[in-house]
Amino acid sequence: MPLSTQFTLSLELAKMLPVREALSSSAESIISFARALRRSGSDFLVEEDLAAIFGRGRIESGIEKQFRDALKEVSFTPLHEGSQISLDATPGPTVGRALKDRYYMASVIQLSFLVWMNEETTLASALVECMRTRYHSGVEGATPDPDYDGILKTLHACSSQTSQFHWDDFIALVESKFPVSRHWFRESPNPLRFMSPNLLLGAMDYLYLVQSLPEDRLVMVESQISLVPTVIWAHFLLGLTVLVKDSPDGDIIFGGRDNPQIIIKWSLTSLRAPPSDNVLRGGESSMPRWAPAPTIYLLDGSLDIILKSEPNDNEGAKIEGQESHRLQGYGTTFLRRRFNSKMLIADDDPIYFEAANYALAFTIVLARSIRRVPFPHSHELERNCQVPEQCYLSTEQWQFWKSGKLLFAGIKLDERTINDYVQRLAGLDITNTVLPSGIRNFVEKSPHYTFDLRKAAFIEDTKLAASWILTFAQVINIEAYADLPLYFHPDGFPIKGLISWNGLGPLDIDSDIWFNYALRMMKNTVREEDPDTESDEVFLTSHRGWSLFYSTVDDRDPGKLNCETLRIERGVPTNRKTGERKYRIADAPCVEQGLRTPNLVDNGSSYLPRCVTKVYKRTEYYSSRASEFWLSIRFDVEEQLFSVQDAIAHQRLTPKNNIRYSVYASHSKFHDALGGIVKSTPCPHLDNDGKTLPLDLGTATAGGLTWAYGGGTAGESRICISLVKGDARARWLVVNGILPSSSMESQALNRKVLLRCDGCCEDCAVKAAGAMEGNWLVVL
Repeated sequence: MPLSTQFTLSLELAKMLPVREALSSSAESIISFARALRRSGSDFLVEEDLAAIFGRGRIESGIEKQFRDALKEVSFTPLHEGSQISLDATPGPTVGRALKDRYYMASVIQLSFLVWMNEETTLASALVECMRTRYHSGVEGATPDPDYDGILKTLHACSSQTSQFHWDDFIALVESKFPVSRHWFRESPNPLRFMSPNLLLGAMDYLYLVQSLPEDRLVMVESQISLVPTVIWAHFLLGLTVLVKDSPDGDIIFGGRDNPQIIIKWSLTSLRAPPSDNVLRGGESSMPRWAPAPTIYLLDGSLDIILKSEPNDNEGAKIEGQESHRLQGYGTTFLRRRFNSKMLIADDDPIYFEAANYALAFTIVLARSIRRVPFPHSHELERNCQVPEQCYLSTEQWQFWKSGKLLFAGIKLDERTINDYVQRLAGLDITNTVLPSGIRNFVEKSPHYTFDLRKAAFIEDTKLAASWILTFAQVINIEAYADLPLYFHPDGFPIKGLISWNGLGPLDIDSDIWFNYALRMMKNTVREEDPDTESDEVFLTSHRGWSLFYSTVDDRDPGKLNCETLRIERGVPTNRKTGERKYRIADAPCVEQGLRTPNLVDNGSSYLPRCVTKVYKRTEYYSSRASEFWLSIRFDVEEQLFSVQDAIAHQRLTPKNNIRYSVYASHSKFHDALGGIVKSTPCPHLDNDGKTLPLDLGTATAGGLTWAYGGGTAGESRICISLVKGDARARWLVVNGILPSSSMESQALNRKVLLRCDGCCEDCAVKAAGAMEGNWLVVL
């Protein structure tokens, strides 16, 4: 920035009245608050640096009241009964201070707005560059060494503590003023919706100067790039009058006064190429090529330029746009974008009804083909056996309806129409299906592409919508989470394997497919693409104040847990003992422990169903890392003595001559293992409590919990019965123990696993395993 510009900016800012005096709190209270901020993931000095910029703004009283009202809803949700981790949806220290001090409230509101509309990491980087530029411009009080990590943590804190405020309502309000120009807002990402770095740099001072000197200063932006955030920031937050000049919809003014303080010139040259001729999808043609970001000017009352911020002033900073959308109506917006990509179609056109109902019908047909392969980690030959019926997706049709109604809010879902579409789709190659009449007429009228290509595009969109319906159908009580914020992915990918699925044959899925897909929609990432953000050991992740985790994260019998379902709750993981907040929970690295392979107990003609390996204590240990909690779960076990060698090896005998030892387990490994087992089906018999049952030839009973490293002395039998009846935690550990720890080598388990559930007697469970091919472990 030239010296003259630096000097001018310093003079301009000197005209602003000071809005904040020196801190008057005691040193002790400041230190105490700084520690609370650190525990919440934010940073005291960074928040002060940001407040020195954004706290200068006078927020419109109506917006501030709406913001305060939105933060009144609070909740605590235990991770599970007895857990020391709760999902805390109360205002953290960052927002708590803002609720008491309007200076910090102004900063929190504006940061909340910026992080809603812009991707966090690139926004943090741009803020760093802008703050450095201000410092080198000689701005009094500017931060000499802005901290990227600290700014990113503060943005996380603002985002997680304020996501319940509906910034999307203001975005919709701005865009509704431009009905003729609707196609300008349809691309995603779209430069009209996110802030360019140089506009951010200029706005960080110019807007407050205009607010301080409304009669003598105004701002001009030379094109509509960054229009939406500029209007929201200047008009709705700071109360300034904004004029959008020469748009296809005419001159649009935001505010009631005749003299606008912010002027945005609509320029057709902001596009170097016309919008793409998309038919149903955005992928056939490239996105429009946008011109560079516009220059932002600070003018005086005579319209003379005082200051300006050009694109090359901080061209090293990049801000990636993100479009956010609530779960409710997500699919509806998707359809409106798709069908309006080339021509304007009324919101009540029947084509939306057909597309939404067709997507739900396709989901129902698809769900019948989705299955888990029993114990997919076994030998390849074992994977080719017949998959039992109970391994197919168990999601009920009413769950699809709830998910579909949320996603396609505003579009009627009709049971008769859906059933008709199901009949058309069932058992047919999807490429040969007959499209609904309205959609068929639409694609026939669309220019430039063959009918087959346009039909294929519609089917791909249907698969994408079906992926959303399927994923959120797995969420427990999904109807309660209509406000869940998601990234808008109009050109995203369907769930793994669905792109090539033609409607015939099964679709095999991984145990974490729903978690990864929901995570992608919440965070705009997947594990494989961002290994530093997520790992295989992460079983809970929190974003924008909402936490996603496996429903199997519990201390319950595995027979009562469904590995397919997910939980989403409002709140950030918080240690109730320390008040510390983190955004993820992962399983700690495995604690090395002595190997105990299973032991043969009975191999005669009969056995007594019982538990020979009992868990007498379960303890959770949480430790803190930079961005996550690590969880270790220790199970203290008492096991019957089976040999003299056991006694010599352990030398920890109870008065009853039983062995005592500890086992460490993990939620992520348990979930993965549970996804690869077969659950028993109900039978008409009563439980066999206290009754001796026959042992067929080739069947034996075993004690012990860890099978991933071989079957021990029980490994020769085709059917092994794990004697853990009646002990939910021991059953949990047997399931956990069929997969190896990542730090230890193992031989692949050469048997599949059948878990006996309520409603099935022991004898029927064993017989069900015996009737299937291969070697089996039956968990009583």
